[in-house]
Amino acid sequence: MVMSMMSLAILLTNTSVYGGGLRDSLKGALTSLQNNENSTPTWIISGVFRMDNLSSTSPTLNATFYMMKTDGTASHTHTISDFKLVGDPVVNANTTIFNGTSTIAMKDGPVNDVPISIKLMDESAVSIWLDPTKTNKHFGNTVIYGTQHLICVEKAEYCK
Repeated sequence: MVMSMMSLAILLTNTSVYGGGLRDSLKGALTSLQNNENSTPTWIISGVFRMDNLSSTSPTLNATFYMMKTDGTASHTHTISDFKLVGDPVVNANTTIFNGTSTIAMKDGPVNDVPISIKLMDESAVSIWLDPTKTNKHFGNTVIYGTQHLICVEKAEYCK
């Protein structure tokens, strides 16, 4: 079901998806395996993301992550920025989906207007889908998974 931004704000305020209160900002970790064209896990992704203004008509997403082969070679970084929401978020039970476009920093420079879908699932998981045709299939055929939590925020002593 597609909802208006006003309905989304009410839902975010009244559901356990966001801890029972209006959660307008979200930061978390990206921890994912990306498959190659043969559906074999080939790349490890590890990084962070932050979403702000979740109840507005212009939510933001910023992410940065390391990407390396599963044998530890070919380490490099990427960023996702300049998220532009297209349409209204789609809310269904404990899932909210934000569709839009973003800029992805790649080796040969930024790729603009990449279709992206961000799915927030319950209070814990997140997935980010980047259109493979715009990134030359660089991120494989799987979504980037993560958590809606950062251990360095919850257990700062582990990250000193």
